[in-house]
Amino acid sequence: MPSLAMVVLGLLLSLACTQVRPAAGPVPLAVVPPRGPGVAPLAVEIIGRDFEARVRTDFDGKAGAVDAIFTARLEPASGGAPVALEEVGLTAARSLTAVLPGGLPRGVYRLVVTDPRGRTGRLEQAFRVLASAEAVAAFGVELLEAPRAGIAFPISVTALDAQGAVVDGFEGSVALTDLTGSVSPAAVGPFVLGRWQGLVVVPALAAADRLTARDPLGHAGSSASFDVVAGPAVAMAFADPPVTVAAGTCSPAVPLELHDALGNPALAEIGVAVALQSAPPGLPFFTDSACSTPAASVVVPAAASRATFHFRGVVAGPVTLRAVPSTFPSATQTETVSP
Repeated sequence: MPSLAMVVLGLLLSLACTQVRPAAGPVPLAVVPPRGPGVAPLAVEIIGRDFEARVRTDFDGKAGAVDAIFTARLEPASGGAPVALEEVGLTAARSLTAVLPGGLPRGVYRLVVTDPRGRTGRLEQAFRVLASAEAVAAFGVELLEAPRAGIAFPISVTALDAQGAVVDGFEGSVALTDLTGSVSPAAVGPFVLGRWQGLVVVPALAAADRLTARDPLGHAGSSASFDVVAGPAVAMAFADPPVTVAAGTCSPAVPLELHDALGNPALAEIGVAVALQSAPPGLPFFTDSACSTPAASVVVPAAASRATFHFRGVVAGPVTLRAVPSTFPSATQTETVSP
C-alpha cells in the first residue's frame, strides 16, 4: 500500500494541475466601428477577452471592493502622441465602451487597453481615421489589363482630394461611361477605403476609347486613352464572298481570316497551319497569283489574322473549298468554275 506521504503528495499534485491560472491580461480583438472621420467624438465598443474587474479584500475577508477602472488609448501607427479614450467602462457582457475624442489626425492607430491590475493588451491596426467623403475632388481611373471586345477586364477607380491623395472615407458609388456609350456596368461601387476594383466590359472594337467616373456632385476623372481590340482567335472563316473562275485559269486570292468569339478579325498568338481541301477532291492549290507554286496548306503567321491562297479550276461546276486549321474548326465555301 502507498504511504501516507505519497497519498498527500498525489493530492497536492492533483490540486495544482486543476488550479485555474490567472489571465495574463486584457486581449482586445476589435473596435466597433473600426473606422470613422475623426472630426467629432465617436462612441465605440471594444470587443475582447479577459476584461476582468479587480476584486480587493482585506486580510480577514470581512470587507472588499471591486475595481473596474479600465483605460484605453490610441497610438498612431506612424508615430506620434497617443490619444486617450474617454468614458471607458466595463459592460455586463465583458466588453468595454468608450468615446474617441474629436479632432483625431488621419491615419491608422493601434489600441492599448490597461486593466485595473495595470496589465495591458494591444491590437494593431485597430482603428482608422478616414478623410471625409466631402473632400472628394476627382477620381482616378486605371485599366489593369488591356481591354478586349466583349471580354470583362479589370479596372480600378480611386476617390481623390484636391491634392491627389486618396479619400479613404468615400464609400459611395459613381457613374461609369466611355466614348462608345456601351461600357457595362453603368455604375460601380460601393467603394472601400476610397477605392473600387472590379470588372467592366466594352462590347465592340473601339479606337482611342476612354473611361470616365463621375459622382452625383459632378466630381469626375478619366482614364488614359486605350484601344479595345479583338478577343483571342477561336474560329476561321473565308473573308471574301465566293468567286467565279473560268476553267483552266488561276483564281484571285482567297483570304482566310481568324475570328474571335464575336466574329471580329483576331490575331494569331502563334502561327496557325491550315490544310487546304476540296470537294470534289483533286483541285490544285497555289501560293502565288500565277498558280506556279503548289501548296497543300498555308500558314497564318503569329500576330497576323490572314493567310491567302489561289486555286485553278479544272472542270466546270461548283467546287467546295475547305480550310482545316490545326487548332480551330474547319471552314467551307463553295466557288464556281465556269466553262
